[in-house]
Amino acid sequence: MYLVASKQNISLAIEEWINKDLPIFKYIIKSTIAALLALCICMYFNLAMPQTSVFTVFIVMQPFSGLVFSKSYYRFVGTVIGTIMAIILVGAFAQDRVSFTLFFALWVGLCSVISFMSRNFMSYGFVLTGYTIALVAMPTIENPLNVFTYGIDRLSEVVIGLLCASFVSEILFPQKLSNTLLKGEQNKFSLLITSLSKSENLFDFENENINYARDILGSDALRVNSSFETNMKKTDKLYYKRLNSQFMHINTTFFSLRNTLNNNKDNSEFIDSLKRIYIDFEKCLSNYSNSNNLPALINELKKVKDITKMKIEEEKKSLDLDDFDLIHDFNTITSLFLRLESEIYDYCNTYYGFTTNSDKIKRLEKFAENLKFSTYSDNVLISLMILRASITLIIVITIWIISGWEYGSLAVLPAVANTLLLSTAPNPVGATKNFLKGAAVGFIITPIYNFYIIPMYVSDLFTLCLFLTPVLAGISLFMILPGKNLIGFGFLLIFITTCAIHTQYSISFDTFMDMNIATVVGLLFSGLSFILINFTSNIWIESRVKKALSKQIEITTKDKLALQRVRLESASFDLIQRYSAIGRLDNKSNNKIFRWVLLILEIGKAIINIRKNATLFTKSKPPEINKILILIRKYFDLKDKNNKEEQMEKIREVINEFEHVHLRSANDQKLLKDIYLDFSIIYSLMKRKEFLPIKGETI
Repeated sequence: MYLVASKQNISLAIEEWINKDLPIFKYIIKSTIAALLALCICMYFNLAMPQTSVFTVFIVMQPFSGLVFSKSYYRFVGTVIGTIMAIILVGAFAQDRVSFTLFFALWVGLCSVISFMSRNFMSYGFVLTGYTIALVAMPTIENPLNVFTYGIDRLSEVVIGLLCASFVSEILFPQKLSNTLLKGEQNKFSLLITSLSKSENLFDFENENINYARDILGSDALRVNSSFETNMKKTDKLYYKRLNSQFMHINTTFFSLRNTLNNNKDNSEFIDSLKRIYIDFEKCLSNYSNSNNLPALINELKKVKDITKMKIEEEKKSLDLDDFDLIHDFNTITSLFLRLESEIYDYCNTYYGFTTNSDKIKRLEKFAENLKFSTYSDNVLISLMILRASITLIIVITIWIISGWEYGSLAVLPAVANTLLLSTAPNPVGATKNFLKGAAVGFIITPIYNFYIIPMYVSDLFTLCLFLTPVLAGISLFMILPGKNLIGFGFLLIFITTCAIHTQYSISFDTFMDMNIATVVGLLFSGLSFILINFTSNIWIESRVKKALSKQIEITTKDKLALQRVRLESASFDLIQRYSAIGRLDNKSNNKIFRWVLLILEIGKAIINIRKNATLFTKSKPPEINKILILIRKYFDLKDKNNKEEQMEKIREVINEFEHVHLRSANDQKLLKDIYLDFSIIYSLMKRKEFLPIKGETI
C-alpha cells in the first residue's frame, strides 16, 4: 500500500513538474540561446550596439511560437516607422530643441491614441512607434548628421534580434499556440456543461457568479495571435471564431437569467415552479457528463426544448399569475430558458463539427468572417493618459535642456516608455517599483561584469558568451516568473544598456554611473506622474462606465442592424476588461460594473431583436413599438429620480397597450408576440433600477 501511494505521489510530482516547471526551463533555454545567437551575429558583422539585439530577443520572446511571431511583427513595423520619423524629426529640428520637443510630444500622443484604441500586441507596436524616436534621436541629438547611420544600425540590430527569437522559438522546444487554443476550447465546453448541469449555479443566489467573461477575450486574443502560426487550418479558424461568439451569447443569457431570477428569490412558489421547468435541461446535461456521448446530447437537447415549452404552459396555468410585474418576469425567465437551450444546442452542434473536423462550417464562412470583435475606447480617459505622458516628457526634456546634463537625454526614454506602457496597468506605481527593484539588481550585477569579469577573464567571443550565460538565464527566469517580469525587465534594462558588451572593451565608472542615474531619474519621474496625475478613483470610473453604457443603449436604438449583437457584446466585455485594468477598482465596484454591463447587454439585445422584427411586418408596424423604444432611450438620459419613475410608469402603460394590439396576418401576429416578449425582458430588467447604470440622480 505504501509503495502504491509512493508511486502515485511520484507520478503526480512528475506530472506537476512537466506542467509547471518544465515550460519555465524551456523558456530560459530558448531565451538565453536566442540572445547569445543574436549577440554573436551582431559581433560578427561588427554592429555598433549588439545589446539592442539581445534586448529585442528578451522583449519578444514568449513561451509560444505564435506569440513570438505576432509580437516580432508589430515590433518590426513599429521600429521601421519610428526610425523613419526620428530621421525626419532630427533632420528638421536638430537646431531647435523647443520645436523638436513639441513635435516629439505630438507624435508620441498620436501613437498613444492609436495604441490605447488597439488590443494585444498591436497596441504595443504603436507605443513602440512613439518612443522609438527617443531611442534613435536622443543619442544623436548632439551630432545630428549621424542619425541616419545610427537609425539603420539600430534597425539592423532589431531585425537580427527578431529573427533569432523567431528561429530559436520555432526549432527549439516549439510550443504551438494552436494547441493551447484547442485545450482552452475544450475547457470552455466542459465549464459550460458542468456549470449548467447544476441548477444551484442558477438558482442559489448565495453562490458566486461563474466568470465566463475572462475566457472570451482571452480566446479571441489567442485566436488572433495563433494566425501567425502556419499549422492552423482555415476551417479551425472559422470554428474558433464561431465557438467564441456562441460562448459569448450563452454567457450573456446565463447572467440575464440569473439576475431576473434573483429579482424573485423571495417568492418560493414562483422559484419552485421555474425549477420544475429547468429540471429536464439539467438532467440532460448531467447525463452527458457521465457518458461523454456528444451526438446523444445533441439529440436529447432537441427533445428537451419541446418538453420545456409544454412545461412552461403547464406552470403558467398552475401559477395563474395576475400581477403585471410577475407576469412579465415569468415571460422573461421562460423565454430566457428557451433561448439558453437553443444557444447550448447550437454551441454543441458547432463543437461537435469542430471535434470531428467537419467542413460544414465552410457553408457559414462568409458569416463567420464578418464576425468582428469590437473594442471599446474612452476618449476622455485616453486623452488624460496622453496628457500625463506628455507632461512627463516635457518636464524631463525641460530639466535636461536647462541643466545641460550630458546624460539627461537618457532619462527621457525610460520616462516616456514607462509612462505609456504602464498607463493601462492595474497598479502602475507598484509596477514602477518592481521596475526599480530590477534596476537595483542590475546596479549590483553590472559593475561586477564591467570592472572585474570582462576585463579579467573575457578574451574572445566564446568566453564573453560563456560568462554572459548565467546572467542572461537569470534575467529569463525573472521574465517568466509570475509577478516578477517587471523586476526582470528592470534588471535587463540596466544590464544591457550599461554592460560593456562591445567588440572592444570601453567603459568608465563615471559613464556607467551617469547612464544608470539617468535611467533611474527617468523611472522616478514616470512613477511620480502616476502618483500626482491619478484619475482612476472608483467614483470617477463608475461614472464613466454609466455614461458609456447609456451611450450603448442610444447606439443600439439608432445604429444599423447587421450583426449588432456580436459588436455590442464584444465591445461591452472589452469595456469591462479595460476599466478593470485601468481603474484601481475594488471588488464591490468591479462586481457592480460587471452586473451593469450584463444588464445593458440583455436590454440592447432585446432592442436589436425588436428592431429586426419590426422590419418584417407585411404592413406598417404598430406605432407603440417606436414609442416604447424612445421612452426606453430617454429613461437612461434622465437624471431626476421622480422623472425616471414617471418614465417607467409610461413604459409600463404603453407595453400594456401593446399587449392588446391585434393584427390580421398570422405572420404579423407572431411578430407581435416575439416583440412583446422582448419588451417583457426589457421591462423586467429595468424595474430593478438598483442593478442599472443610472446616471447621477438629483433626488
